[in-house]
Amino acid sequence: MALKKIFNADDFGISKGVNAAIEQAHKEGILNSASLMVNQKYAQEAIEKAKQMPDLEMGLHINLTNEEPATNPKDIPLLVGENGKLKNGFVNLLLLSFLHPCELARQVEIEVRAQIEKYMQSGLKLEHLDSHRHVHLIPVIFKVVKKLGDEFNVKRIRLMNENIFNTIKQNQAKSYLFDGGIIKYMLLRFLSWWNGYKSDVYFYTILFTCKISSEQFKNVKIPHGYKAVEIMIHPGRPDIDKQYPEDIWDNNILSLWRETELQTLLNKDNYDGIDCND
Repeated sequence: MALKKIFNADDFGISKGVNAAIEQAHKEGILNSASLMVNQKYAQEAIEKAKQMPDLEMGLHINLTNEEPATNPKDIPLLVGENGKLKNGFVNLLLLSFLHPCELARQVEIEVRAQIEKYMQSGLKLEHLDSHRHVHLIPVIFKVVKKLGDEFNVKRIRLMNENIFNTIKQNQAKSYLFDGGIIKYMLLRFLSWWNGYKSDVYFYTILFTCKISSEQFKNVKIPHGYKAVEIMIHPGRPDIDKQYPEDIWDNNILSLWRETELQTLLNKDNYDGIDCND
């Protein structure tokens, strides 16, 4: 059986530039999957674009860290600040999972359920679940996401099962040693192990998060035993987003690497550059 290759763009709906890049990468390149942030200003624009791209697999990019929640802020006080916006980063949510595990789980379920229901109202098929900042891998949160995934018959939840030795062997770039990529890998890999969740989809590129170029797709071999490989990527059009500075709450949206990752997806040779071990 041929290895299924899932090139997934995160952050669909976060900005006009990201939306435009995802549309271009699908129509002109190798992008075949995307994750929608339903509680972002340009989510409706992303939904309309997605409906014009029926071959683009769609899923929910759960967002518990930034901007407006999908439910009443009064129902999720652990997750929001005085302004009613989501306030916690990954580290704070991890700490809350130790300090207030039951209450955090209860409030996370309220918010994630609201985001899933909002997604379902769009009419798009819900194929997978993942999250902004990978917060769904925090064990207390993962249990909630797994429960709701089962309830809504979601096929796939993103899992960090990348084999670091396999990746290092096949990539000359060592940027992960200097930009925190190795620390992110170790933490997320540990949490994935802790959750005890298994998947036949292999995850590739966590070491090079937000810095993925064609260099990462030269004769890459995926370990045995997997039916598919997911490549997480963040394409964007900073030239467009610079025209809407009032909408930018994360400077990463303006990173030139967004454009590089778009070009990576437009290079169709990169699709054939990744395969399973013989």
